[in-house]
Amino acid sequence: MNIVWKHYLVMLFLLSLFNSDLNSNVNLELITTGVLDRIEDDNQAVILLEELQQELVVSMYTLPPGSTPNTWLRIKMRGTCNFPDLHVSCLIGITKLNK
Repeated sequence: MNIVWKHYLVMLFLLSLFNSDLNSNVNLELITTGVLDRIEDDNQAVILLEELQQELVVSMYTLPPGSTPNTWLRIKMRGTCNFPDLHVSCLIGITKLNK
């Protein structure tokens, strides 16, 4: 996908946040970065999404192998994603960033 279109989609998403409640749906594909902050209860990974000022909580089994706290990640979300509670219709792909 062309880099201009990626920025356009991110801008549309961010504008939708300002025009509605922060818990609104994300119906576009969103690509962002985050840092693995911590692992709670031995199976919940907390990822800080700095650009969106949100926490993303996922099963640690969705993380790339070898992920530890302070690992930078690329997060790709597609579907209906509600912050902070994500549900089945939100598809999330997570890969490691080399920083």
